[in-house]
Amino acid sequence: MSLRVEVFFSYQSPYSYLALESLYEIENNYDVEVLWQPFSAKAAGQTVPSAPINPDKLAYLFEDTRRFAAENNIPLEFPEGWPEVEYDPSRITRGAVVAGDMGILMEYNYKVFHKIWGLGENPNEDSFMNELCDELDVELGEFLSKVSTSDTRERVKGTYRRGRKLGVFDTPTILIDKERIVGIDKIGYVKERLTKEGFAKK
Repeated sequence: MSLRVEVFFSYQSPYSYLALESLYEIENNYDVEVLWQPFSAKAAGQTVPSAPINPDKLAYLFEDTRRFAAENNIPLEFPEGWPEVEYDPSRITRGAVVAGDMGILMEYNYKVFHKIWGLGENPNEDSFMNELCDELDVELGEFLSKVSTSDTRERVKGTYRRGRKLGVFDTPTILIDKERIVGIDKIGYVKERLTKEGFAKK
């Protein structure tokens, strides 16, 4: 019986973007079942109260993410006006559910994250989804129709509710047997742990 590893991620998080390659290494290099859980309060229809931005904390976030991106040769371009101005993540989060059903979630994740955080594009622009579907070789109208169904919306809400019940408060969060491991800096620990427990692929 394989081990189940859940990955809660958010397209709103630059750390989820920067962690993507390392997270997929877990799926590719270990004999585990990885469940990708798109996690967003806004996409789940929750009212998110605005909180004052700590300028020191924000400055460090820019410093930290740019340092990590440079060290790992990852392009990083913050969306214009972020975080004071933040895009609506609903459509792209629901798109992850549809992409998962279609068996193209990995390609979807790489392209969506790169367009937002690698190129600084706005996912709410019509051109974003048009270009994305073209790159994924899927029919735009059919994809958007599935993204808009009540079933897809409810699944996004269900993922968020379940994440909150399990104590997910930030992304990326990895759950192993419901044990939370939070943050990009903990992914190395997860790999070491899986290797010690004998889950590394031969």
